[in-house]
Amino acid sequence: MHTVKVIPYFMFEGDCEEALHFYQTALGGEVVVQSRYDNPNMNAPENYKNKVLHARLLIDGVIVLYGSDAFPGKPVHKTSGDISISVVFTGDLEKAKKAYDLLATGGKAGMAFAKQFWGDWHGGLTDRYGMHWNVNFEEPR
Repeated sequence: MHTVKVIPYFMFEGDCEEALHFYQTALGGEVVVQSRYDNPNMNAPENYKNKVLHARLLIDGVIVLYGSDAFPGKPVHKTSGDISISVVFTGDLEKAKKAYDLLATGGKAGMAFAKQFWGDWHGGLTDRYGMHWNVNFEEPR
């Protein structure tokens, strides 16, 4: 069997671990830090050795996103808004509402999370790390 996965990879400016735990609070799941900059091959400055080289957020055992702290001095380009991470909830509207509110904490709510003309719930926001999100709840059909 052949599979292909598309997984967003977020780059941060030294706060990757904090951000992934923030997303874990909003969405659930488990943060797994697979490696840090303490590997001698990385030649990272001493004060950067505990930063995240590669981590992932798993929800229900499925990888939903990767994250890393950019190497010191390497610029991190915040999203232009052309791409958003979409999260789709089913079965529990309150969980979707809570996720929207938590992701918006310290960020900027765009489109309020509300029932839309197409029958589902939807809201958009930019989180405190500059990432754009669409939170959706699909009504049973």
